[in-house]
Amino acid sequence: MSQYAAIREEPFSVESETTMEETLMAHNNRTLHSMLLIVLNIAAGSLFAATAGFNVLVVDADTLAPIKGVDVVGWFSNDNGWKAWTESAPEYVDKKTTDEKGFCHVAGETNTGETGVNIHYPPQGYYPNSFCIRHQFSQKPVFPLMRWRPTDLVITALLQRVMHPLPLFVKRMGRCIGSDAIDNNGKYFACDLVKGEFLPPFGKGEIADVVFSCPPQEYIGEGFNGRNRRAPRYKNTVVAIFPGDEANGIQSVSVTNQQALLKVREALENGYQRKLSFSESMAYDLQHREGLDSGKCYCFRIRTERDEAGRIKSSLFGKMYGDPVFLLDGGDRWTQKVGGIVFLYYLNPTPNDRNLEWDRKSNLCDKPGKLEMRINHSPMLLP
Repeated sequence: MSQYAAIREEPFSVESETTMEETLMAHNNRTLHSMLLIVLNIAAGSLFAATAGFNVLVVDADTLAPIKGVDVVGWFSNDNGWKAWTESAPEYVDKKTTDEKGFCHVAGETNTGETGVNIHYPPQGYYPNSFCIRHQFSQKPVFPLMRWRPTDLVITALLQRVMHPLPLFVKRMGRCIGSDAIDNNGKYFACDLVKGEFLPPFGKGEIADVVFSCPPQEYIGEGFNGRNRRAPRYKNTVVAIFPGDEANGIQSVSVTNQQALLKVREALENGYQRKLSFSESMAYDLQHREGLDSGKCYCFRIRTERDEAGRIKSSLFGKMYGDPVFLLDGGDRWTQKVGGIVFLYYLNPTPNDRNLEWDRKSNLCDKPGKLEMRINHSPMLLP
């Protein structure tokens, strides 16, 4: 007997073949349905715009009292994918006005979840915000409920009062003197902040209100120079020194309201330090990053005089917006030294007056330079 003779042949069954086809079709339908739900959810979160909405509360920055009648602009961004090559993505805008309780509700369509609030034209007696208040929705809409979450979001806008604006001496001071020239001058240069001039031999200033010392570069290690060759990396430092009376000096000011257009309204009366160092270096391959911060604020005190009893008789006060910007020269980009600095400062020329709220109309400096600062990628004139 053949080894295959024991195998009994089953009769052909049309019914069994039909059952297998139905089972396979049912399985395919379930798979297709699941894939369709996944695609719809992905599309809902990234391709098609969904509704996002939030409440806006506008209050006085000092008293936290609600402000009625403020025109609020809510915006809702969109990404149109490959169409961005030929057309810009639509941005939905919703304009509302706050009620007696300082509230309004804005809503719009977005497929990115990126939204924000602008107050371009605040009520009389208030400053506009220095930048758009942004919010990124993190909980994407899920089909079929096409709404970004949370749905009960409240964004608070703080408006600053205009209180005592006045003319000030405002100037963007500085230029590239040259690292060799600074080295030959004893590694320092000085500024007359009342006249807005460098002292000789670099300018016509008369009194050194601040002296900038440039110590030798600090070696931070060997790094790649961009051509796959190792090269030394250095850190540049500038030390600001305020000579004269021990009450003279500079200090950092903490800005609690990041929405504020007026960063420093009044100079502090005490607490100034005679020296302050600024450093800058970048070497990402060495995990080293030390830079200057344009968002910092400082107030300073100069030209302090005392009476016969040793009591302070008079001082001048001012402020700086942002760290000084280093101007580098000499050598290649990895070994360049400080050849000068640029900084924006405001000075009240009235002795003992600590008010630093500039009216943005009357500048006591006849050659102020470019005064706008870039806030959230937009140039703004800060009071």
